[in-house]
Amino acid sequence: MPFVIALFFGIFFSCVKGQIIPGSNYYCNENNTVVEFKLSLLPHSAWQPILNCSLQQCNVNSNNNDNCRSSVTPCFDYHTRNNSRYCAPGILCSILEPCNNITYNCAENTSVCIINSCCSPQALCLPLSFVNFCKSGWLSTGSMNNARYGHTASVLTNGKVLVTGGFDNSGLLNSTELYDPSTGTWTMTGSMNNARYGHTASVLTNGKVLVTGGWKIGGGSVNSTELYDPSTGTWTITGSMNNARYGHTASVLTNGKVLVTGGRGSSGGSVNSTELYDPSIGTWTMTGSMNNPRYWHTASVLTNGKVLVTGGWEIGGGSVNSTELYDPSTGTWTMTGSMNNARYEHTASVLTNGKVLVTGGRGSSGGSVNSTELYDPSTGTWTMTGSMNNARYLHTASVLTNGNVLVTGGLNGIALNNSELY
Repeated sequence: MPFVIALFFGIFFSCVKGQIIPGSNYYCNENNTVVEFKLSLLPHSAWQPILNCSLQQCNVNSNNNDNCRSSVTPCFDYHTRNNSRYCAPGILCSILEPCNNITYNCAENTSVCIINSCCSPQALCLPLSFVNFCKSGWLSTGSMNNARYGHTASVLTNGKVLVTGGFDNSGLLNSTELYDPSTGTWTMTGSMNNARYGHTASVLTNGKVLVTGGWKIGGGSVNSTELYDPSTGTWTITGSMNNARYGHTASVLTNGKVLVTGGRGSSGGSVNSTELYDPSIGTWTMTGSMNNPRYWHTASVLTNGKVLVTGGWEIGGGSVNSTELYDPSTGTWTMTGSMNNARYEHTASVLTNGKVLVTGGRGSSGGSVNSTELYDPSTGTWTMTGSMNNARYLHTASVLTNGNVLVTGGLNGIALNNSELY
């Protein structure tokens, strides 16, 4: 029977295909760990011929609490004493610890007590981390220390996620915190020099994070910028932009420079101006203007080096579904395919397959939405994909090193601290 062995949280474990015809080895990913399924006859939780025991393989369309990914990663139907059901791979029996026989609880809150494994007639503790192998779509993870919206989130070179600023339910923030994907938890780090929201944060090629512009305490857009050093957890001021702006975008180009686009300027109107930051000298220069003024839009650097700008709000015109492309070699903009839905205050993430995932935002009616769609650079067209569990806008979305997308916070009537994974 195929199984997998990998080092995960310091423990060796196995996942198996169960009673299906062995094929070639296959792989899955979880928390930055690549897991390989191989052939073995070792006793495991889903199959034990000596006991004539074989758990039912889960159905991707079942009514289980957690739908399985697909039969390509076979998972099995475990359940608790109160019949809560969990979908998880077969696990090597030797790593499963007994549950408390009276309370049916596990010593660790990261495990759940299951009563139907093939390892033992006694109830055993199933680690919830293994359940994630079999989940699909959006998953809940640890909450931030502060509720916030209009903030930023950046994946650092060490794989952690830096969240900066924004508004909470009482005011403007200069606080920042770090998310650790290996534990799903958040810790506070150094605060910015200036509280701000509607700003940007970009990870430079040297690993530092550049924060630009935003809205300041007392009102008004700003042109100030600052740098975060992950090695010290501290912030320093750097060169100011030519134009104050918030609700703009900032993109690190393949040449290491940072392209800032649009936003709402000091006069209150949306702008189409763009400028470039040179990290080697810490200064800004103007470049070609977009075809359309917009703010609360997105900008994504594609695998071909061009920059895709999507949606946003145009003063006098409302939310838009138009998109355009910036060519760094010429400094010019051209229009491309429009999204299915007009939206602003949304997110856009370049996936490992080169496509762009757009999530949530506010639609043409002004309300928050949970719809998502994908842009294909090879065709310049958009298609709808699975919706989030929660409608939200002014949230963030970060592509993790394992390919998943982490969505955090945002606004939907109140500031949110929940997060989910795509």
